[in-house]
Amino acid sequence: MDTITVHILPNGISAECRPGTTVLEFLQEKNLSPDAPCGGKGLCGKCKVLLDGQEVLSCQTVLEKNCTVTLPQQEKTDILTTGISGNMEPDGKNRYVLAFDIGTTTVVCYLLDGMTGGLLATDSMLNPQTAFGADVISRIQYVMETGSHRLKTEIHQGMGKLTLRVCEKGGIPAEDVTLACVVGNTAMHHLFLGIDPTSLTVPPYMPQVYHEMEVPSLGILPISPKGILRILPNIAGFVGADTVACLVATGFDRREELTLMIDIGTNGEMVLGDKNRWIACSTAAGPAFEGMKIHCGMRGAAGAIDHAKWENGKLVCSVIGGGKAVGICGSGLLDVVRALLEAGVITDTGRMDTEEGEPDCWTRVDGMDAYILQDGVVLTAKDVREVQLAKAAIRAGIELLARRLGVRTDSISHVLLAGAFGNYLDPASACAIGMIPPALQSRIVPIGNAAGEGSKLCAVSRKAFAYAEHLAENAEFLELASLPEFQDCYVDQLTFDEGEESDDD
Repeated sequence: MDTITVHILPNGISAECRPGTTVLEFLQEKNLSPDAPCGGKGLCGKCKVLLDGQEVLSCQTVLEKNCTVTLPQQEKTDILTTGISGNMEPDGKNRYVLAFDIGTTTVVCYLLDGMTGGLLATDSMLNPQTAFGADVISRIQYVMETGSHRLKTEIHQGMGKLTLRVCEKGGIPAEDVTLACVVGNTAMHHLFLGIDPTSLTVPPYMPQVYHEMEVPSLGILPISPKGILRILPNIAGFVGADTVACLVATGFDRREELTLMIDIGTNGEMVLGDKNRWIACSTAAGPAFEGMKIHCGMRGAAGAIDHAKWENGKLVCSVIGGGKAVGICGSGLLDVVRALLEAGVITDTGRMDTEEGEPDCWTRVDGMDAYILQDGVVLTAKDVREVQLAKAAIRAGIELLARRLGVRTDSISHVLLAGAFGNYLDPASACAIGMIPPALQSRIVPIGNAAGEGSKLCAVSRKAFAYAEHLAENAEFLELASLPEFQDCYVDQLTFDEGEESDDD
């Protein structure tokens, strides 16, 4: 048999494929694949579909005969599109412009009036590259192993769809757009431009391209044939144009008081400083707070536990949409760990104490202890470990940036949390588990999608674009992994005590 026929539900379409193709490969080809956070290695268990009514992992199941594949219902993810507002000073060079923020997980597009800076329309989507891995390393490995330009094609097509959608919303022809500004982390930047990302995986983990760029948009976006793409510069291998855009939006070099900016996603980028000096670093926080590597983890969509507290001897959970919980997102994960720490269910070392909590809330999952949050939704001992690893990486980055700058963490005046996770987390929970120094709790301010705001500023103004170049060129970069003290600092932060700085630090 040369080909087999696969019927896809609930889409109601049929397509041919060659026997021996995995379900995931087939669905990727049809742009219908479920999430595959581990890149199809069979490790995360999140690419499940029904094959002729039987639940299987799509990445580990080979298509051998005519069959029916039923896709899971996709809940709409709440994608953050707003953020801190910078000082918009359009130069009036372009009638209509676009601004993009290419995140590892989501992509946001803004249509702006180039004369006034007014926002005409916004749209967003999950990054179509997530079908090839939740994190940047999985995607880079895919490119290295296959030599494929598939990820570049995926992001171009996704951005093209967003372009047409915002222009339809704004009531203008897409051809009337003459400029688009694009920001993203260094890996997203390279994959978007089709630049070989191999250098990001080997010491010293540096980008192939640092500098800002203006290139023709022809063949990339469906805008004016004479359109221009304006691309912000990178700072380092894992501190990219999105961080630079955040610096633009916050006017970082004009800050009189010591400020820490953190963008926590699959990576944790942070910048510490003031108008005189600013230092950036990146921490391998991992995708735990985006729901990946967590047994019941999910994005912030209907059915996700988004907040929790310990009340009257039991765990009380808030669920997005108010219905039955089907998983837990990053802000909920942080709250649950904090609540179970307060109840003694989790110890400071991260061990789960089955003698504590409600007896009927304990179960075993994959041979390990797990606490039942709601029916079918649990927190496992491995999940707790993932939170420890992520929070330790972030806290170690904060401590080591402060040491390099020669300041104590409690002298930081402002903590700006960028991104969706930073926008929705409870600062008290972040401080209670020691992810952020507790002394800074009252100084934490969420600034939303600051990368998108910076992209908007640079789209309407060449002056802002030049400002981005200045901020990137003058940013110092601290490579944490090269510091002799990094490992000790990281290990010290693995426990869940509040980890206040010692007097001799």
